[in-house]
This record gives sequence, C-alpha cells and structure tokens, in this order.
Amino acid sequence: MNKKLSRRQFMIGLGAIGGTVLAASAASWLLRSPSNPGGGALPAGEGSVPQRPAAMNKKPNFVIILADDLGYSDIGCYGGQIETPNLDKLAAGGIRLTQFTNTARCSPSRASLLTGLHPHQAGMAHLQGYFGPYTQKLNDSCVTIAEVLKENGYSTYMSGKWHLGPAFPHQRGFDKAYHYLGVDYYATESISLNGVKVDPKSISKNYYATDDMTDKAIGLLENHMSATPEKPFFLYMSYTAPHFPLQARDKDIAKYKGRFDRGWDALRQEKFARMKERGIIDPKWELPSMNDSGAGDWEKENSKSWRLRAMEVYAAMVDSMDQNIGRLIQTLEKSGELDNTFLVFLSDNGGNSEFLNIRDTTKLPGGPGYAEGNGHYGAGWATLSNTPFRMHKHYIHQGGIASPFIVHWPAGLKEKGALRKKPAQLTDVMATVLEVSGSKYPEQYKGHKIIPAEGTSMLSILKNDTTSKQYLFWEHEGNCGVRNNNWKLVKFEKYPWELYDLEKDGTEMHDLAGSQPEVVKRLSDEYEKWTKRANVLKKEEYMKYWKGKNDGEGPTGPIDLRKIKGAPKA
Repeated sequence: MNKKLSRRQFMIGLGAIGGTVLAASAASWLLRSPSNPGGGALPAGEGSVPQRPAAMNKKPNFVIILADDLGYSDIGCYGGQIETPNLDKLAAGGIRLTQFTNTARCSPSRASLLTGLHPHQAGMAHLQGYFGPYTQKLNDSCVTIAEVLKENGYSTYMSGKWHLGPAFPHQRGFDKAYHYLGVDYYATESISLNGVKVDPKSISKNYYATDDMTDKAIGLLENHMSATPEKPFFLYMSYTAPHFPLQARDKDIAKYKGRFDRGWDALRQEKFARMKERGIIDPKWELPSMNDSGAGDWEKENSKSWRLRAMEVYAAMVDSMDQNIGRLIQTLEKSGELDNTFLVFLSDNGGNSEFLNIRDTTKLPGGPGYAEGNGHYGAGWATLSNTPFRMHKHYIHQGGIASPFIVHWPAGLKEKGALRKKPAQLTDVMATVLEVSGSKYPEQYKGHKIIPAEGTSMLSILKNDTTSKQYLFWEHEGNCGVRNNNWKLVKFEKYPWELYDLEKDGTEMHDLAGSQPEVVKRLSDEYEKWTKRANVLKKEEYMKYWKGKNDGEGPTGPIDLRKIKGAPKA
C-alpha cells in the first residue's frame, strides 16, 4: 500500500507541477494558440466567420475530437500535469465520463467510434490480415457516422488521421476530408483533400501537423458557415497527437523543462491523490505498483536525462493539441454555433509503451527527423499517463482501454462540470449521435445489408439517468474482457481469466476469479456468445490469416508479461 499524501503535501506538489485546475479554466479560448500566442480575440479579418442568425434553428452540429495515444489522466481536468486550459474549459462547461472505454488500439477504436460496431464486425479487428473481420479496412456491412448524417441532411467534414484502410474518408461519407497519411509532424508530402494530394509548395514553411490539421478544419467550417449556414454539420477532428514520433515546437518543449524532474513514481503518487481529491476516482481504490505495468523504479532508471526530454516533448505535443482545440472552439463560438454543437473529446487507447528501448541516447526527441525507432517515452511515463490504472495500449486491462471523455453541448445539457460514473464504450457514440440528431440507423446502405448497431445511446447517462449499459465487450490480439455492472472479467492472451469488482477495486489489483467461479462462468459464457455474434476469432484461428507487418513485438504488444511482477502464469 502506498503512503497517503497529507493535504499540505498534496497542495505543495500541485503547485510545484503547475497542474491546471478546472475552476481556473475561465480564461478565453485560444490560450497560447500558435496563431495568437496571447489568447483572446483574433484581430479583425483573421479567422472571422459569419454569425448565425439567432432565429435560424436547426439540428445540433457534431464535432468529435479524437486524440491519439493519449493516456486516461494526461489532461488537466482528469488530474494530469500537462496544461490543457481549453479542454479544461470544455469540461467545466460540460460533462466528463470517468468510466468510458475504447478498444485499446488505434484502427480498431476508430472503426468502432465511426460505425457503432465492434471493430471485428466492421473489418478492422487488428492491424494484420486479409480475411473477414481482419481485412484492415472498413467493410460494406457497416456505415459510418458521416454516411448516416449525410443521408439526414448534414454536411460532413474531416481533418486528420484516417487509418481505416485504402478507401479515402470521402468514400465513406465525408463531403470534404483532409487526410494525413503519415505520422511525422514535419512531413508535408502525404496530405490529401478528397484523395487528391495537396501540393507541398502550398503549405506553410512553419508547418507542424497539429497546427495544419486545425487550420484545415477551421477552413472547412468557415466555408460551410459562409456557403450553407442553414445546414447542420459534422466535423471529425482526428489528431495524430501525441502519437510518436516525439516531435514538438521548441517553445512548447521549453515550457515543460524541469516539470517532470522528480520522476514518474513521485508524480504518479501526486496525481493519484489529486484524482481522488477531485472525485475522478474512488478514494478507496489502491494504486498498483509500477512493476505491474512493466515499468521500473525511477531511481533505477539509467537514462534519466533522455527520459525527461522524452516526457517534456510528449507534454508539449499534448499542450499544442490543446492550443489548437482552443482555436477550433473559438471558431465555433464566433460563428454562434458553439451552444448548438454536441462536442466530444476522447482518446483511441491508453498511453503507449511501444518502442520502450532507447537505441541512441545522443539522439534526442523533439525536432524534425526524430524517428520513433530510436525510442518513445517508455513504460514509466506511459504508466503515469494512465494513472491510476495498470497496463497500456494493446491490453484490455484498464490502462489500455480507459479514456477521458468530455461532452460539451450547452443547448442540450444544462449541468456544468459534472462527472458521470456509469460505464460506456465506443460503440455507444454512434447511438448517441443518432438520438441527438433524430437520425435513423439504416438496415441497408448502397445495396448492402448493414449489421445492426451494437451501441446504446449515452444521452440518459449524460442527463444523469440511473440507466446502465448491461454488458461491455473487448478483444484485441487475444487480450479480451467483458464487463457486467461492477464485475469485469479480463485476461492477457494465453493467460487465465482474472475477475475484478471495479466498484471496490477499479485499479484491478485483487483477482477474485478463484473465489467467484460462478461469476467467472457467467461472464465467460456471455463473452463466448459475443465472439460468435461479433466475428471474433480465437488466436489460433486468426493467426493463419496474419499476413501483414510483424514488427517483432508480438500479438500481445510490447511488454514481456514474464517480467511483470505478479503476472499470472500461463
């Protein structure tokens, strides 16, 4: 059991790291924006958009902002050390879910988010294979949110990362889509608009991907509000940040110099106390050992200076994303559309421990040319990102699937700054959008029969109804789980089932599988039923279709489970 911080120690630590506090987020949108570092209103003629007449009533707009590889508690309003005043302000004016989950990996999460199906049903179960649920592309048995909303009178736009196979976004329902194929934050060669490559010569010499994605999104919204202000719109803002490679602007990196010098152990303890203080997590939960996530003690870290630089760059990438979200929100605010916009912010998976080994300590993260192959921020910082949970991206334990989830919709949700502690998952986003927009999920689309939607609308949760989703299911690369109310059954691929009471033990420290065999059987039976309905193949079956890239890290992800203290035995 970790020693509990006193209130005085907690407050001193909070001040030392400069953590953002939700109540302090009353500052204007655009704090530290790349195009307007001082914040406040833009100069006349810059970023101006026409104001929607007050009498012009229409359906709600939708904006979904997706972060890439962001941990559960990285951002300020979830207790994090990184400054995110714009996200904090959205949270202060909206609602946060504390038990929302993704599918533990990039493409499967994106597929589930956009289709309302489990990724296997949509054809994007993993990142390998060319068969059935493992085709690495969206199939014809699913529809995207963009396709459904477009059929119901919406204009549909996207800017950012797609990662859903060879079909371009405009071929899956988006009227206009800026598609960024690569992940290098300084590479301009792989940007396209509706499948047509954007001329690199037309791109700013000060190009940074997070800024440019936002510029493009703002341009799409400004054009929409000028040409068709009477139509509702859907914007899918899909950032690559803070996914590797670790690249950020010098001014943003400099801001975090020294912020993390006390190491991941101490900062994680402080964040854990802060999250309890703010009601984000239950006070009775325990904090797992760093070793439970394959991370070592900070004091035993041999490359502290390199690791500190990596975390400073990572924080700068998140900070930059928040600055750009501020720019996007101010565009909505100035046009008069913000109150009527159902806006969601979330992450595609937990913090990422891939590329945890440093190949060359003389190659520092930060600027153009840095490649992830030389090392990412590692299991220690990823575990800090996922506080209070254990494990990371790839895994179905909470550290892999827990996501921040902010909803801001002033016209429809009157409660401000509230927390909701009912479980929900990615399949529920489509159902929520359909209910809010008054749209109908199709049985057929373009001559193809569509798989019935899997999700349940979250509107009742957002409005504080007592209704709770009955079952939640996950599977990725053999790692799998099922949740029913407070019970969660979960396992690593090849290992036995573990059972946790998430109400009492939200950090999954006390395995009750041995003492609750009837619960294990009931949930495992439900899981098996789901695998048949959702086209989930067992590991030995899908491996025969594994024809894609194998980077040597194996189907269970980057961590060697044998090295984790207390890991179950095969």
